[in-house]
Amino acid sequence: MDLRKRWQKIWRKWRLKSTDKDNKSLKSDVTDRTLDSLKELLNDEHIPATVRMQLNDEYQQVQQLVDKLENQQVHIVAFGKVSSGKSSLLNALLGKHAFSTSPLHGETKTQKSSNWNEYNDQSMVVIDTPGTDEVAGEQREKMAHNAAEIADIILFVIDGDLTQSQLQQLQLIAQPNTQILLVLNKADLYTDDELEELNQSLLEKTKGIIIRDNIVFTSAAPLPQVLIKHDRNGKETRQKINVEIDVSQVKQRIWDILEQDGKTLTALNASLFAGEISEKIATKITKLRSSAAEKVVTTYSIAKGIGVAFNPVPVADLLIAAGLDVAMIRKLSQVYGLPIVGKEATKLSITIMAQIAALMGAVWGVNLLSSALKTVSAGLSTTITAGAQGALAYYATYLVGKIAEQYFIRGKSWGKQGPKQVAKDIVNNLDKTSILSEARAKILQRIKSK
Repeated sequence: MDLRKRWQKIWRKWRLKSTDKDNKSLKSDVTDRTLDSLKELLNDEHIPATVRMQLNDEYQQVQQLVDKLENQQVHIVAFGKVSSGKSSLLNALLGKHAFSTSPLHGETKTQKSSNWNEYNDQSMVVIDTPGTDEVAGEQREKMAHNAAEIADIILFVIDGDLTQSQLQQLQLIAQPNTQILLVLNKADLYTDDELEELNQSLLEKTKGIIIRDNIVFTSAAPLPQVLIKHDRNGKETRQKINVEIDVSQVKQRIWDILEQDGKTLTALNASLFAGEISEKIATKITKLRSSAAEKVVTTYSIAKGIGVAFNPVPVADLLIAAGLDVAMIRKLSQVYGLPIVGKEATKLSITIMAQIAALMGAVWGVNLLSSALKTVSAGLSTTITAGAQGALAYYATYLVGKIAEQYFIRGKSWGKQGPKQVAKDIVNNLDKTSILSEARAKILQRIKSK
């Protein structure tokens, strides 16, 4: 069971079985545990600096979550395309002009926030995000998605029927435990019949994503209506009448959600996001270690191949090979954060070599024959036999490195199958012909350059 499903199960259990008194205790407990896990994630010294740099945006979000939980805040994020009225909606909810509005597209270029403490003692922060679907606005759209990822309540603002592009955006940001309100803004532009038709259309298009209660209508910045009058002589006069702002539906729905879920919603969403970040970090570290391990194995394989090819003494060939293999294994143990001492590395090398020898006895026969031939050959034949032996040495160390890597990936364990099966899988999955060909070419190039 993955982290998200596990937390959903825990959440349902709490909601169904706990009393109000117990809920308060559980809410505090889950908040504390989530906060501790987030701080541990931020301060984990074992995470490489390169991974932190690659996940810089995610780490900033984690810090936001820490701040949010420490201040016991609920984050309400406005999300939607440009000119849908997000900023006007938030201003209307706040009862003040906290966010810039403009008839021009893309007025909101950065994420902005404002405190909103209207509901009981609940600390809330409303966040305005750049509009989506703007030409050349990829960075702003990413900013909006980042904010939506750690939101507790999302106000998905539209000003008409839902387009296919908006539906795709809605599906993208939908999270199992994030409340999304589909807010039809500029409702004052439609008749009652038109609003009913829009409501039915929105219900059908968002089935399975938005519940009926979360579709609300607002008029955050209604345009004045023009009243036309005619006097007895038929003279026409026009009078502008201001229409009152109406955000009562969205405000009441937010209150209902907070009354039902409150601060636990914040902790649950934070814990789920922390789980996602942990998975991303683990994936990045795995890729980073895999890349570093490949460089280590290749470097030692080349060193072994060249050392064996240049050394004219067969016994010394074998000593060089064994020493490099042990050194490589120790280096790999450091890459995977499981450092081992010399004796342990030697023992591991012997174990791996024994499995390879059992699987590839013929290779070692050729290796020994090539070593013997090298001592009696001269000129071009020496180059040929040395290159062949060096290539075999390269391949042997490459095998040792790949098998050792699996040992460290498994946490210094061979698993249930044991070293024999691990070695067999590695041997079967590697393209021996191409590796030997590449190794021989590299070694001959070095020999000729000397």
